[in-house]
Amino acid sequence: MKAAFFTGAKQPFTFQDVAVPEPGPGEVRIRCHASGICGTDAHYWDGTLPLQSPWVLGHEPVGTIDALGDGVTHLREGDRVGVSWVQEGCGRCGFCQRRKPDYCDDQYSWMNLGGGHAEYMIARAAGCTLLPDGLDWAVAAPLFCAGYTVMSGYRNAQAKPGDRVGVIGIGGLGHLLVQVAKAYGHEVVAITSSENKREEARQLGADEVLVVKEHAGKALADMGGVDVAISTSNDMKHNSQVIEGIRHEGKLVSMAISKEKMEIDPLFLLDHQIRIIGSQQCGREDLVEILGLAASGKVKPMLECYPLEAVNEVMQRLAEGKVRYRAVLTHECG
Repeated sequence: MKAAFFTGAKQPFTFQDVAVPEPGPGEVRIRCHASGICGTDAHYWDGTLPLQSPWVLGHEPVGTIDALGDGVTHLREGDRVGVSWVQEGCGRCGFCQRRKPDYCDDQYSWMNLGGGHAEYMIARAAGCTLLPDGLDWAVAAPLFCAGYTVMSGYRNAQAKPGDRVGVIGIGGLGHLLVQVAKAYGHEVVAITSSENKREEARQLGADEVLVVKEHAGKALADMGGVDVAISTSNDMKHNSQVIEGIRHEGKLVSMAISKEKMEIDPLFLLDHQIRIIGSQQCGREDLVEILGLAASGKVKPMLECYPLEAVNEVMQRLAEGKVRYRAVLTHECG
């Protein structure tokens, strides 16, 4: 089979023909149809995050199960599935006993099993989620990281009916989050520093668009503020400022990664009783929920699709911030 191998920071991916793997106990083999490329991949490629090499990336894979390992009973050959980043925990630690494998220190993931930038991959059966009937492969792929993440962020925000929701950053995650908030009936304010995203944000469903010129929080307050602000942006300056645009007893949910620090006025936080919440992928129910929204047409990723052979071109576009908004590699087996 053909596979694209990460060979080290800032090095081009190389293509190799390797043996088709066999699933072990509790595992399945998946014939990959699509594999999303995520911003986290760029962090590995540029050396911001460490990763062994050579290795097969791809933590947004979808495909068809074509072989079952011993002990797999809840999946069948021919099932259409996607695979989560965290597939299974050790099963014995306190987190696993509480059904929270995302916190397990000895978890199974693509980082020890290999990812979806290949014609076939191995996954733990516990990490597979069935796709709704009719959901396109390329549409489904980015939902296994980007979609899952924003759905958990929205749920962690605990937005109430009638809440005004601000989405900070209209990119690979934010463009999905605008659609999620609209699907649940919220008035949505899209917050971006890019004037050229104003019209796209409205097309995605935003009721208002704030293009930040100077102080994001003051400008947001002048627009009436929001009850909940959910950030997908790595701009910690804007994330810090936005707090001043959150209404009393409101919330800021952060899904951003940055070396920069957030700066918070503790008196404003106290006077307004603002809550700040960190969020990543949570329970599997969030993933199932975003897949359902996509299957019903209420959430639709904006995609750039490429063949597997174009992975180096796509990584360069991602590193330069040119992808609008999710990149997906589509590939078939020879």
